[in-house]
Amino acid sequence: MQRRSEHVAQTRERILEAALELFSKRGAQATTMNEVARRADVSPTTVTNHFPTNESLIEAVIDRVRADIQVPDSTIFTGTRSLAGRLRVLTAAMFAFFERTVHWFELLGDELVEVPVLARAEAAFWDSIRQLYEQALAGSDDALLAKATAGLLHPATFGALKAAGMSVDEAAAVVADLLVHRTRGVHR
Repeated sequence: MQRRSEHVAQTRERILEAALELFSKRGAQATTMNEVARRADVSPTTVTNHFPTNESLIEAVIDRVRADIQVPDSTIFTGTRSLAGRLRVLTAAMFAFFERTVHWFELLGDELVEVPVLARAEAAFWDSIRQLYEQALAGSDDALLAKATAGLLHPATFGALKAAGMSVDEAAAVVADLLVHRTRGVHR
């Protein structure tokens, strides 16, 4: 019984790895269950036994990607008490995250809107990021600072700074300095 259970788990893992590999090259819409079966060296029926729908397979891939890309969470603020410190930590964490995930954002593009399971995952991601931004801004009632944080800590801003020749660390330092400067100007 235990050997069977291990075999089932190994087969599921092979299918998931095959799907992840194909998704990372083509995206979700261009990957079929039959291609996943071929890549995992199993029958299409075996794939559907583990993942009854394409959506369930995409959800499993999303869970794996989410674990691999290390989405920043509130632990980034451990030991950081000041607003300025939280903004610096948040900026560095978000820009490092954008650097790790640029491939996925570029690859999935319109699929993040067109594929319902991906749209839900992206909405949940941005909701968690909004909550993280709120934690960073705790104690500040500066609405302009909140808007600037949301605008400056965005993949498009990060991409523009990288295109201008900045490293991840340089971009994070510049944006953090701008945000921290705002906190000092308002709270004098």
